[in-house]
Amino acid sequence: MNDSKKKQHTVMMSDADWQDLKETAAASGMRVSPFIIHRLAAVSGDADDARIRDTLARMERSLACLEEIERLRLADDPETWKAVNERVDARLALERKLDR
Repeated sequence: MNDSKKKQHTVMMSDADWQDLKETAAASGMRVSPFIIHRLAAVSGDADDARIRDTLARMERSLACLEEIERLRLADDPETWKAVNERVDARLALERKLDR
């Protein structure tokens, strides 16, 4: 039976972890509850599935192409390139905290 009525559930975490979670969700353009559900759904899939591996490989290549295009576009503006990389690194660090 699928109970579609939403209920409140409690999660215990430190204030710092809660702040990280809220910031990461906001950076993803999501509220906290949908963000948690989205992340749980993403990690519950079968990582050995060939289709998933193929999709991830295509995504990785596409992102590498986009990164190279932007690097070339900003070749005359190294400070902007550095700032973009720092912001991306900070966001990924927050997301990695949630993966632990």
